[in-house]
Amino acid sequence: MFSVLPYDSHLEARWDRFVMSESVNGTFLQTRRFLNYHPQGRFKDASFMLESSGTIVAAFPGILTDAGQWISHQGSTFGGPVISRNFYTAERVMHIMECAENYLKGFCRSVKMRPTSSLFSQEPTDLLEYVLEHRGYTRNSELSAVCTLEAGKDPLENCEKTCRSVFRKSQNFNLEYREMTDAELPEFYRHLSNLESKFGTKPVHTLEELLDLRHNRIADEVKFRALWMRDTDHANREKFVAGMMLFDFKQTNVRHAQYIAPNEEIREFQPTTAMYINVMREAAQDGISKFSWGTSNGMAGGALNLPLFKFKESLGAKPSLNLIYSKEELPG
Repeated sequence: MFSVLPYDSHLEARWDRFVMSESVNGTFLQTRRFLNYHPQGRFKDASFMLESSGTIVAAFPGILTDAGQWISHQGSTFGGPVISRNFYTAERVMHIMECAENYLKGFCRSVKMRPTSSLFSQEPTDLLEYVLEHRGYTRNSELSAVCTLEAGKDPLENCEKTCRSVFRKSQNFNLEYREMTDAELPEFYRHLSNLESKFGTKPVHTLEELLDLRHNRIADEVKFRALWMRDTDHANREKFVAGMMLFDFKQTNVRHAQYIAPNEEIREFQPTTAMYINVMREAAQDGISKFSWGTSNGMAGGALNLPLFKFKESLGAKPSLNLIYSKEELPG
């Protein structure tokens, strides 16, 4: 029999230790040090853990909406369930989900979960997917993309011929690829905001939150990189070409492109292609095994942005899925 521990701040260290060190599918995105970047009042936190004889068996980060829907998690790419390495068996996972639902139906009407995808999990996710499906959850998928990297092999070799030509055109300019400083982040954020507004959205994070993530919350997992073009006539002048925010998932050796912001005023070459090739080259040199591109469709498996996905394919990306599981009414 599992007992429920509603999340409270005094459980933060225990929660994070379980997610990062004791689970099969936990990532830093489900830790409290990451989730707590959200200011108080943005969400109504309804996270909880299950334990057995003092041992945590599962963590369920989640929020409760005003409409009575429990979402795991609205403030992160992935939520729960995060399951213990020692309890990842068919019988135990079935029991975990039964206990979780018995608890949830006491205060919510419906459930939506975004478990960690297989790409970022340390064990295959098939078992969890099976249990959720057979407990009556509806599955939706988002089409993501991933490149396999090899030490000593230039990622450019995996790109289509047209893509290689586009990239080589950028090499005719005086470009510098480097880590972004804090002073350069506002320039990156300005272009990111311009790009997002073009598509009727805004960045999930504020500039202040990006700095908080960089220096306080996930300093070891986040990277900021940029391409700059130097003026050939004025060595001290340079123009922002593109920037990227990256996440390192160290348990599975995956580097993920969280945000990319090109300077859309540059017409001489394609900034996005130049940026991606440089980022993947650095990842390969760092010994990273896979590069994750993120999804190419709307939330909860909306319409596929085919041109965007074809662009990723041109750089050697292969399909990968993020899954969303929903249950509109919990059984009484």
